[in-house]
Amino acid sequence: MKVLGISFGRRNSNCDILVKEALYGAKEAMPDAEISFVNTMRMEIGRCRGCGACSTNLEKGRDNDCVFKDDFQALENQVREADAIILGAPVYALTPVGQFKDFVDRFSCRHDYSAITWVLDKRRNGEMPGNADDFPMERLKKRTVSYISVGGAVTDNWTSLGTPILHIFGFPPMMKVMGNYNANNMGHIGNPLLDDELIADMHEMGKRTVLGYSDDSIEFFQPKSKPQGVCPVCHQRLITILPGTTKVECPICGIEGQLTIEDDAVKVTFSQEQQNRARGTFAGLREHTTEIQSFGAICGPKIMANKEKLDKLMKERIKGFDENINK
Repeated sequence: MKVLGISFGRRNSNCDILVKEALYGAKEAMPDAEISFVNTMRMEIGRCRGCGACSTNLEKGRDNDCVFKDDFQALENQVREADAIILGAPVYALTPVGQFKDFVDRFSCRHDYSAITWVLDKRRNGEMPGNADDFPMERLKKRTVSYISVGGAVTDNWTSLGTPILHIFGFPPMMKVMGNYNANNMGHIGNPLLDDELIADMHEMGKRTVLGYSDDSIEFFQPKSKPQGVCPVCHQRLITILPGTTKVECPICGIEGQLTIEDDAVKVTFSQEQQNRARGTFAGLREHTTEIQSFGAICGPKIMANKEKLDKLMKERIKGFDENINK
């Protein structure tokens, strides 16, 4: 088994310490595991430029490597090889650091389990060029993952979008999440190594991350000192209230639940049917693939029918903005 630790924080600082401690736990649970660690601080990982080359190539039945060359590919290759991943990122302004999001924006579309299997099915049926056996199948391999969000704030709602946003990484390739941990309060703790309970939690989460790869009886890691999650799938505490109803949604998993109040306490229930279509499941991803595939039939004719109008408006309102706005 190959276990990869990824830290998006400063070198030898809190993120590195916590991710490495989880890797120690992984090694204890599986002594034969091949452990590797990468800190991304010195990596150049540019933002997704929305060129669409990856999606276009995939739809044509080809591999969809990113056409822009920087350090993204090196990190993506390490993720491809890994069987279990521990990922940590600092929170500076409510959400994980921007470099993480830049990586995920370029990673996700190239590892979408539903989109890739859709292409493979098209190839097998002769509806797309290429042989299904030639596709890099490691993009569809089974993986487990755990997330660590690191922040200085004592009040955990200042880091409340840390672990939820980290979940975006594992959705497309359907990674099995074994734990997520909001390691806030670093402003008081000083250094994670001074908090025995925190270090023990990291160690245990690392163990479960590797053990859960082949053993479905291994439970999701929920630290005793942290509030319990509301969503049974992603274990986050966030909910979106649908106005005028008692229905709610998990904004991370995209599933609908029912809100009730029992003994002055709020309770949210998600049916098994809804859980089965969460974003990290094949059913949830396929819903999204089907939606995206419908765009061309809708947008293409609409744009062509309004071509002259759009050409005129683009010239007047957009391309001529600098001249028109200052008249």
